[in-house]
Amino acid sequence: MFTTGSKLLLGATVSALVGTLLYGLLVGGIMGTVGLVSLTVGLACVAGINISTRDANVAAEDAVTTSGLAASTLRPNASIWPLAFGVAAAVIVLGLVVHAVVVIIGIVLMLVSGLEWLLQSWSEGASSDRSHNREVRSRLAYTAEMPVAAAIGLGLIVFAFSRVMLGVATKSATIVAFAVVGSIVLLGGALISRSRGLSTPRMFGIFSVAGVVLLGGGAVMGLQGERDIEAHHTTAHYAELDECGTEEISADEHASQTVAGKASSAAEVILDDSGLFYELPGINQKRTGSIQLPRSSANNILFRNETNTPRRFIAELAEIEGSPARLCTALVEEGGVQLLTIHYPVPSFDPVVEESGGYALVVAGVDDRIEVVVP
Repeated sequence: MFTTGSKLLLGATVSALVGTLLYGLLVGGIMGTVGLVSLTVGLACVAGINISTRDANVAAEDAVTTSGLAASTLRPNASIWPLAFGVAAAVIVLGLVVHAVVVIIGIVLMLVSGLEWLLQSWSEGASSDRSHNREVRSRLAYTAEMPVAAAIGLGLIVFAFSRVMLGVATKSATIVAFAVVGSIVLLGGALISRSRGLSTPRMFGIFSVAGVVLLGGGAVMGLQGERDIEAHHTTAHYAELDECGTEEISADEHASQTVAGKASSAAEVILDDSGLFYELPGINQKRTGSIQLPRSSANNILFRNETNTPRRFIAELAEIEGSPARLCTALVEEGGVQLLTIHYPVPSFDPVVEESGGYALVVAGVDDRIEVVVP
């Protein structure tokens, strides 16, 4: 017995077939004929599907044998995973134009949404009881979903929070913002712990609003970019630029003015009102002129400033490949001590060293110098 929908679709299919034959015989246009043939085939397919499903209608006399009919099956639950799958496909297409990382993100999203979609479809066919199906799905999926979701959520919160902190105008404002946000979180947690009758939907709403605010703030700050942070270079950077002078540089800020007693120094260079000289360990005798130091080993040189002017200690080396042309300390204040570790790669009689003026230990702004002899 054909249903009403099947009859209508069969009639439309026959009408389209007749129209196709008449058009082909009388007019003969190729485009029109192809279009009418396509229409006829499409209507025939829809009619076949409608007949096989009996228009989703169940006759009263078939009530005993309706277990396998479409009308007797449960309606699928609403699912967001088909939409997520489509969005992931769009992200992949967008990534082909923007960046390869976006393509990888789209592939990951597509795999996750596809697995979730497949899992939901499988659980809905477990039985005719929807509550049992939900329990089956949760028992299988929650052990993997909850830790992964928590890790992703925590990562997003930390990243968004970092963008907010780095987007604040100044470092002081960052400290204030961090204290304010921490106080709000602490106060909110205390209030929630006291409200023992707070329902789950309200809790979910509160945390959702807080998450949206945090992620939105992170997105806004991320688009604005990080605040300008002044670069703080080491003394090696300024030595490479030949800026080891008497002027104060960023490396001098909060520089240490003491050295541990176990520094194992090869010599101690001292600058006082009488000039620049050095003393060898265990020999309390002032020496000037030149000093002999070993090659291809670490030479720890202590510099002590006994003048009332901050001074910078400099080791003049040579333009040798793989070795800096000079090394320097931060500014040494009155009575301060700093350590400079020097490696001499070649002897002092090497032509490159002689052309550069030889090895020497000097102090910026002072004419005295100590020649270094490296055998």
